[in-house]
Amino acid sequence: MANVVIDPVTRIEGHLRIEMQPKDIETSTGTWQIVDKAWSSGTLFRGWETILRGRDPRDAWFLTQRICGVCPAPHAESSIQAIESAFGIQPTPVATMIRNILHGAYYIYDHMIHTYLLVGPELGVIAKYPPMVPPALGKDGIAKLGLGSSYAQCVTMQRKANEIVTMWGGKFPHHASEYPGGMTVKPTLDRIASTITRMAEIWPFVAKTMVGDLLALAEANEHVGEAVSSLLDIPFRGLQDVGVCTGNFLSYGIMPDPTNYDDWLAVYDRPGRRKSALIHAGAWDGDYKDFDLRKIVEYVKYSRYDNASGLTPDKEDAPKPNMNKAGAYSWLKAPRYGDKVYEVGPLARMINTFGMKWKIPRVNPLTGEDLGDFEYTVLNPKGSVIDRVAARVALTLLIANKMFEWAIALKGYLGQKVTNYRDVPESGEGFGLYDAPRGALLHYLKIKNRVIDNYQCVVPSTWNLSPRDDMDQPGPVETALVGTWLPKDLDVPTIASVLWPDEDIDLTPLGVSATVNWGDALATALTPLGLAGLNLEPANSSNFNTSLAITVVRSFDPCIACAVHLIKR
Repeated sequence: MANVVIDPVTRIEGHLRIEMQPKDIETSTGTWQIVDKAWSSGTLFRGWETILRGRDPRDAWFLTQRICGVCPAPHAESSIQAIESAFGIQPTPVATMIRNILHGAYYIYDHMIHTYLLVGPELGVIAKYPPMVPPALGKDGIAKLGLGSSYAQCVTMQRKANEIVTMWGGKFPHHASEYPGGMTVKPTLDRIASTITRMAEIWPFVAKTMVGDLLALAEANEHVGEAVSSLLDIPFRGLQDVGVCTGNFLSYGIMPDPTNYDDWLAVYDRPGRRKSALIHAGAWDGDYKDFDLRKIVEYVKYSRYDNASGLTPDKEDAPKPNMNKAGAYSWLKAPRYGDKVYEVGPLARMINTFGMKWKIPRVNPLTGEDLGDFEYTVLNPKGSVIDRVAARVALTLLIANKMFEWAIALKGYLGQKVTNYRDVPESGEGFGLYDAPRGALLHYLKIKNRVIDNYQCVVPSTWNLSPRDDMDQPGPVETALVGTWLPKDLDVPTIASVLWPDEDIDLTPLGVSATVNWGDALATALTPLGLAGLNLEPANSSNFNTSLAITVVRSFDPCIACAVHLIKR
């Protein structure tokens, strides 16, 4: 049986190919196809580590933001922390607080965008939830059917979050205000007030709309589980049984405590958890474990490099590309922690900080209105599509709450020294460890003769989208795709009709005298745009619907431009 290939994977950053080997399963209702094996391939090569060599170390945080236009801010933060480590300086408390506000606003923007624009469309279709489906019928569809209502609100609200980043960073993307030891921007009452004003608009969207949409998805998920179980005659609970990974979760933490920065730095010397930060470091394998930097290595057996395999980041050299390497199928390396496969990202952050049960207050910081706590219990301890989405929503709410607290606290830092300046040292080396929205992000810097001698990045999508390692262990996404249903010769409207057969959608607001089921409603929106065949991929003289498979991949929020850093010379 020929493999099913998605190439390129769309609605992500960078270039990604997913190949899946299907297999037949026989049940009382027929013969069905599921994924037996999967391969994740980064198909673009770049050259950031090579580009940085020989430059002034202070350039690194500025240049590495250009690795990605979606997640530039975390690259800046990881890089600036690596520079500070190599310089032997710490940022001032006021600078740390400003950074928390800048990066908190960035996180809110990013998690909104992913929830609604990147993974949300498939979820809206699967769960029969119009607010998360793209506004394919424009303003009329939003006003009359609610089609894409939350999607459209997200576009407005993420802009408000980016305005906060711009106030403290100078611009977005690629902010320009950080500096080794501090910031080039000072706190002012105007900036503080403007931050709070924008958060006053953002917070209700996060606390009401995002949380409300997640709860609606969770409710619909039960029906989806029952419908698929009946159709395929297999045990299936819902989206908690889709995208299941290893149950190992790695986090570096985010938003350090400005009054306890020593706790943040301690993990560079010994295992620890950064428990004073908003989000903790950790290596969860069923229970809380300290994070140990020295357990990180990268393998290249199936990567297109002739570099030595199994090295720690500080021992790696410049990339040695080999397009024709036998058995290699990706430009991504295979990072492993203690030689095991670990998932990184929002679910890893929430589990390493709060375990399997989360409780976050929803009290409006300005009005005092209490919406009740947002409570969530992880549905699959090994990870799943719905748990990853829930983690993004939970973390967005957590940060939205903290933004007010940080902004108000910043008033107490007015007039204080912002930056600890130091000249570039003759030599030095340092790590920067910070979680990007997509997961654990590592930058390593070595200085020799006052210029960059070596630079390495181990980024979230290198972890999650990695190929197999030297022990032939598949990466997280390769693992998570196994067992995913690949419907054959069934388009999206047809599957939607099977999952939701009730004719309860009134199209008369659109001038169509009909009440139809969910699938027919989707066909009304998709067919004029030529999208009725969405997510169908040809193989074995059939068309396989990859909607579930692509939802699994997108639940990890791939950023392949970040994950591949090679230049062929």
